[in-house]
Amino acid sequence: MKKGIKFKSYLKKKLADRDLRIAYEEASIHLKVAHLVEELRNKAGLTQAQLAKKAGVSQPMIARLERGDQDRIPTLSTINKIFGALGYEVDLVVKKVA
Repeated sequence: MKKGIKFKSYLKKKLADRDLRIAYEEASIHLKVAHLVEELRNKAGLTQAQLAKKAGVSQPMIARLERGDQDRIPTLSTINKIFGALGYEVDLVVKKVA
């Protein structure tokens, strides 16, 4: 029986490549925002259309954001409107990496 490689070890090795690490981190940010918007929208009991109306954006924008669509990334201003409509304030944190 062939022994497999643990995913964390594999990922750590692959992320040593700078370009791949940047792409991975970017995708990770999009997915975190996507999950958070969907979670908070559901918690508020809103449909995508209702949230869009409250935020002054289109329903397809909310759908793309919740999907983590990286082809049409909303601006920080739009993200701020959406979280504001959900009753939250966006606070950007920048950290120096090792």
